[in-house]
Amino acid sequence: MEQSRWYLILNPMSGGGKAAKSKAEILRELEAQSIAYECYETRSIEDATRATKLAIENGFRNFLVAGGDGTLNEVVNGMMQQTAVPISTLLLAQIPVGTGNDWRRTWKIPGSVKASITCLKHPKIAFQDVAKIDYYLEGNRKKSYFLNVAGCGFDAEVAIAANKAKAQGKSGFFTYISQLIITLSRYKEPVVRFKMDDSEQEAMLFALLAGICKYAGNAMKLVPEAQPDDGLFHLTIARKISRLKVIGNLGRLFSGSFVELKEVSSSTCKRLEVFTEGLSIQADGESIGQTPAIFEILPYQLQVVSA
Repeated sequence: MEQSRWYLILNPMSGGGKAAKSKAEILRELEAQSIAYECYETRSIEDATRATKLAIENGFRNFLVAGGDGTLNEVVNGMMQQTAVPISTLLLAQIPVGTGNDWRRTWKIPGSVKASITCLKHPKIAFQDVAKIDYYLEGNRKKSYFLNVAGCGFDAEVAIAANKAKAQGKSGFFTYISQLIITLSRYKEPVVRFKMDDSEQEAMLFALLAGICKYAGNAMKLVPEAQPDDGLFHLTIARKISRLKVIGNLGRLFSGSFVELKEVSSSTCKRLEVFTEGLSIQADGESIGQTPAIFEILPYQLQVVSA
C-alpha cells in the first residue's frame, strides 16, 4: 500500500553532487533496514514540487528527501499546494546530503545516511509550523511556502551570490563565507517600511529575518529564539551596522549571541508585511522574488520525523 511506503525524492545536485554520490549508500541502507520506498530523482528546478504533488495523487503520504534545504523547500511547496488530502496526513523526513542542511539541526536529525535512515524505523513524529509568502517575481504576484528561515536584505543578497556560485559547481561552508564577504563589500542598507502584526516601523535595515527554526547559512544561529511549533515568527531585525563590526562578529552568528549587539533586535509576530519595493527575498536559502511581500505563519501544519 502506497500510504505505508516512503516516496524518496533524491536531488542528485544537492551538496555539489554529494547526493548523487550517496545514492548507492542510501538505497543500500533502506534495503538493509527493510524500509519500503520508491525513488524519484529530480531533473530540474521545482521538479521536486511537481513530483510531490503527483506522488500524493498516486497515494503516497510519507516523503523522504535526500537533499538539502532547497529540496526540502520544494517538497513542502508541493505538499502545501496540493488539494487532494489534508496537509496533516503527510509526513516529511530527511537524509541530509545537501550543502547547509540547516533545517535538520532544529530537529537534531543525524548527519550520516545510516543514522538518518534509522530514524524512520520507529519514527518520532512532531508537528511544526509552515509559513506562506506572497511576493512579486518579474512583476507578477506569486505565493510560496517555507519551513525554516526567510528574509530580505543582506541575507537575501548573499543567497543570490551563493546560489550563483553553486550553479558553477562551488558549494560548501567556505564558498558561502566568501560570498558573504564579497556581498558585504558592496551592500548598501535600504530604508525599509515594514509592519509586524499591528506595529508599523521604518528603518535603515541591514537584514530582516523571519524564522520558524533557528539555523540558516550553514549552521549560523540567525534566529536563536525561534521555536518550530509555537505559531509565531521570530524576527531578527538588524539595522545599519559598520562593515568592520560585521566582520568582527562573524563568529557570534554561530552562537546566536550577535543579537546582543545594539544594532540588532528581536521580536515576534504572526504576520509580517514589507511595504518597500524591490528588496530581494530568500526562503530556506533559495532566491524567490522581491518585495512588497506578506509573510504569514500557518501553525502546526506539517508532520516531521525528528531524532
